[in-house]
Amino acid sequence: MVEPVAAAPAVETPAAETPAADAPVVAVAEAPVIETAADEGTIEVKAVPALGLWRDATTFIDVLLNTVGADYSYDAITNALTLNGFVGKQVVAADMGSNFAMILKGENLVVNPDGCAVEVVGNLTMGGPGELTAVGEYSAIHVMDGDLVLNDGDYELTALTSDNTHNAYGILVDNGDLIINDGWLDATAVHTGTGGAYGLWADNDLVINGGDVDVITDSVSGQSMGIGAGDDAIVKGGYTTVKSTTETGVATALYAASWVVIRDGILDLCTSGGVNPLAIYGGEGVWISPCYGDVDLTASCLYLEPNCCHHWKHCKSSNPKTGTQDMGQDALMATMGLLALMGMAYLISKKEIKA
Repeated sequence: MVEPVAAAPAVETPAAETPAADAPVVAVAEAPVIETAADEGTIEVKAVPALGLWRDATTFIDVLLNTVGADYSYDAITNALTLNGFVGKQVVAADMGSNFAMILKGENLVVNPDGCAVEVVGNLTMGGPGELTAVGEYSAIHVMDGDLVLNDGDYELTALTSDNTHNAYGILVDNGDLIINDGWLDATAVHTGTGGAYGLWADNDLVINGGDVDVITDSVSGQSMGIGAGDDAIVKGGYTTVKSTTETGVATALYAASWVVIRDGILDLCTSGGVNPLAIYGGEGVWISPCYGDVDLTASCLYLEPNCCHHWKHCKSSNPKTGTQDMGQDALMATMGLLALMGMAYLISKKEIKA
């Protein structure tokens, strides 16, 4: 987490009225417990939860003490922070429990020119009908020692830096998984120095179940990687677009240190510049559903769209995010035609019997 300016923070006075906030239906979980071995017995030390909002470099809101403001609220029962038109420098949370959630309403803007816009230690689930525009020098969203789950919502994430001591990440999940279930996600990472630019990165698994994901990365001499995972990268649906470019570095659109697995969804992956740009790379291997046909894994650009309707008796329903054809109406028309032919055959047979 980025250290704030040394001046004493100004504490914002919460609004008198408590706005109603739609909280997700999530079971309440206790804060994690850390057990430390001692000479005699075991000492249990509970981690202290923390949740705060930086409006600027000097104005800090302790949300656990001031649970309601004009553009935010926190529900302790559901363990959910709601942002509703919030504008500020940073959102920070630590040890809030496994079910900690952030709900987006309205248009929210978080810009941190010298750190991460959203920084969370522990699990974080995000969603809601609103939007989040997050801009950071190091990362737009940074989750440590936990999983990040995006259920829905609209995200405009940007990381831009020239600092050679670190990379730029649209989303960075340290020691955890990144799971995208739905929503609209635009992630851009640009490094103008010698460091790397990563659109979406998870140390463990990265899973895309659905949604519209657009990623752009650009570097000078460092790694330019659109989507990457320290373990497996798995695509099960959605519409994913990646454009990764570099001048003299290495560009990869979809990367996994272990396996890349593509089961469904549309992928438009393209890389250019540098040394041996690749659309897909899997350290231990790449598995792509036969529905995509033959795929050239040495290509720098690939457009992948599944087409399995001629292989299977039943085809998936129409979905603008996967492009899978809806065969329901065609099947209905075919059934009606078959019934009509059977009826005609029955009438003809009756006439022949009467004759």
